[in-house]
Amino acid sequence: MLAGLDIGTSTICGLALEESTGEILSVEREPNSFGLPGSQPDEDLQDPEAILAASRRILGRLLGGRTRVQALGLTGQMHGILYVGREGRAVSPLYTWQDGRGERELSGGRSYASFLSERLGATVSTGMGAVTHFWLARNGCLPAGAAAFCTIPDYVAMRLAGASAPLLDSTMAASLGCFDLRELRFRFEELERLELGPAPFPKVSLDYPALGRGPGGARVFPALGDNQASFLGSVGAIRRSALINVGTGSQVSLYTDSRPDSPGIDVRPFPFGGYILVGAGLCGGRAYSLLHRFFERTVRLFTGGQAGAAWETMNGIGPDSLPGPDRLAVDTRFSGTRGDPGLRASIGNLSPQTFTPEHLIVGVREGIAAELAGFYQGFGAEARQSVDTLVGAGNGIRLNPELLKALERSFGLPVRVPAHREEAAFGAALLAGLAAGLLPDLEAAGALIRYRNRP
Repeated sequence: MLAGLDIGTSTICGLALEESTGEILSVEREPNSFGLPGSQPDEDLQDPEAILAASRRILGRLLGGRTRVQALGLTGQMHGILYVGREGRAVSPLYTWQDGRGERELSGGRSYASFLSERLGATVSTGMGAVTHFWLARNGCLPAGAAAFCTIPDYVAMRLAGASAPLLDSTMAASLGCFDLRELRFRFEELERLELGPAPFPKVSLDYPALGRGPGGARVFPALGDNQASFLGSVGAIRRSALINVGTGSQVSLYTDSRPDSPGIDVRPFPFGGYILVGAGLCGGRAYSLLHRFFERTVRLFTGGQAGAAWETMNGIGPDSLPGPDRLAVDTRFSGTRGDPGLRASIGNLSPQTFTPEHLIVGVREGIAAELAGFYQGFGAEARQSVDTLVGAGNGIRLNPELLKALERSFGLPVRVPAHREEAAFGAALLAGLAAGLLPDLEAAGALIRYRNRP
């Protein structure tokens, strides 16, 4: 039996998996409600010890009374960091990926993130561990006794295994910034010039050694980045499929054996070699939620009542509901892009015929799909040439069949949806099976993924 644990920003999820069949034996969840107050509104902190305790509870319920679990894999929120002392105990809160202190002004109107990007010659974003560490170091806020920093899934893995120092794989390490994707190591020369390294940057392993034994006697392995875990836990044929995930944000991911040099493409390491190309929208499903909120507020403004079935009504309106062929051209980038945070959404092709709620609903869905299709085209023809299927994950796709159809129209490819909802935890369990030698290769791991039937 394999186990996977996904330490998300808002939910912690664990599952037990039969490695010979892919059957999910049990699933356990708890809300990640362990936020801590910050001194400024832009700070986003969580309690690592409370997250560890919740993870132990979940694993206790998940594995209680079962046969010996052989391997445990972890994944979860990337980019954020916490500091640990020499004995491996947390000496700071978790500074999450949503922490905004990197946008504060350093000098000359430049933020800490933009200054660090200039010095490194590579973009690092606010919320990345390297940027947060830079701010803390420059402002004399490094916690006393800090020996290393790591992500929260790596901290939980270390503690569950009884280890005293974190060990990161390349997927998690790359998410912190200041990481060389060719050499798969932190850029210590540049970091030392900025008086930022090598300590407390964590050690990185290019394979997956067991950290120790955890609950149920399981071998515990280094954590995998949540994007890569979702890909591994959703995509059966990694060379023939692209993954689309629509939650609060949105992403399209594609596997490649070699690292491309094309500018503007987010390239992330993949376990056991290769890379995934990622296009990430900052809004995604949030754009659809904003439209729902708009309708709710409109109903309340004019009637004083509630829009009880707004979601169901929105989800039931497709292109066939429109009175004519004309469509709105909706750009759903309400929160800008990673490269241009100041960019805003827009609505085009407004006319007496298209100025309707139905056109707006269809237009927002098509805008979400169009942004993702634009990222996908940016990956280049060579990277896309063997892809014949999309895999769809996230509640934005599972709960909205019309969005799935809009994606199929925009990409010109069919979409398959995994039968299980816990894609990242499933992928973490598969990684543990691969690292432990219980699964021979990625193809065998992918063969365990099942897809739901389309209505």
